[in-house]
Amino acid sequence: MKRVAVVGAQWGDEGKGKVVNYLADGFDWIVRFAGGANAGHTIYVGDRKYVNHLLPCIVPGGRGRGFLGAGMVLDLEQLANELTSLAQDFPGIGTQFAVDLEASVVLPWHKQEDVILEGMRAEPIGTTGRGIGPAYTDKASREGIKLCHLFDERMLAERLENTWNLKQNLYQGRLTMSPSEVVSTLIQLRDRIMQLGVEFTSAVDMAEVFHGTSVLFEGAQGVLLDPDFGTFPFVTSGSCMAHGVSSVGFSTFELDDVAGVLKAYTTRVGAGPFPTEEDSDVTRDIRERGREYGATTGRPRRVGWLDLPALRYAVVRSGLTSFIITKADVLNGLNCIKVCTGYRVAGNVREIPSTSHDFFVAEPVYEELPGWPSTEHVNFLKYMTFIEEQVHVPITHISYGPKTDEMETKGSLIMGI
Repeated sequence: MKRVAVVGAQWGDEGKGKVVNYLADGFDWIVRFAGGANAGHTIYVGDRKYVNHLLPCIVPGGRGRGFLGAGMVLDLEQLANELTSLAQDFPGIGTQFAVDLEASVVLPWHKQEDVILEGMRAEPIGTTGRGIGPAYTDKASREGIKLCHLFDERMLAERLENTWNLKQNLYQGRLTMSPSEVVSTLIQLRDRIMQLGVEFTSAVDMAEVFHGTSVLFEGAQGVLLDPDFGTFPFVTSGSCMAHGVSSVGFSTFELDDVAGVLKAYTTRVGAGPFPTEEDSDVTRDIRERGREYGATTGRPRRVGWLDLPALRYAVVRSGLTSFIITKADVLNGLNCIKVCTGYRVAGNVREIPSTSHDFFVAEPVYEELPGWPSTEHVNFLKYMTFIEEQVHVPITHISYGPKTDEMETKGSLIMGI
């Protein structure tokens, strides 16, 4: 059975939701394996736009079902709202989703912690304020709540009381909502999600199903935001690499393909190093033409040129075996395209960073390529070939617009040139 993982090859916001939605009809299951509501995956159904923050980007009413894995941290209110919104246009769509009982819960306290901690930092990280970091922190420190606890209300109340006492001491009584109020809120949200038709299960109970069907794994953010190998500390808190499929009971050795999604240029939201960032009339125009504003926060994205050393790094770290390039059309009409081919670090030029620290001190080395009037022009084909030859990973698909159907295989594009 076919098993493919789709992950971000840059700093997130590459268009993974659209890519997953485009590929979804060829799979029985579409599985989100990490991250939380700080992700914003945009899809189109006809002319209608939907932004999924937690739900896998299935085709509503299509063949595939969605599964939310144990590596995620779930804001149940956000999940219920997303399901309710989709159900208005696709009645009964909740039955197309299942969620792992081992997934962790984002508590109301976590969002307050996020804001308090960010305000206390001398150098803010640029968090979305969605409680993701504190939720993962509680998971690691064994203070967190899992979905399975919501079905044992006595244990849930005891755990929340203990956590409340700890947090109120740490934050000097600045958190609101009592443990009993949080219990009531979580139970109400649990029941609301169940009423919408969502199945609560586990990867253990689903193991035989998953291994007997085709699975498309949907990553969140991008490799350069991974907490282990990204530009730490300016990273997210959940796994951004294909290795995160282990939370659903799979090994990367079982994957047929790890598709890295990248833009034809590079963007980043929030603070942190960005070697190819450029603030010029050209990049400001790229931001507007590419509508480079965060799907979750609305923040303007920082813009720079394509970074090949960072892509090589992503290939090694996450075992990427193919590329899908998005927003190719945004660069249409430029006379010249700059591409970073190496980093100058401590006087030496490197093709690939050795560690995440290199991103902080790198000076980009550029090569200039001729631009193109449209993606049907031979110069765009040369641009793709240049990327493939430099990074040694094939490009399989090209996206040239925001809608799901504005995408084609590289072979189809070549035949049309």
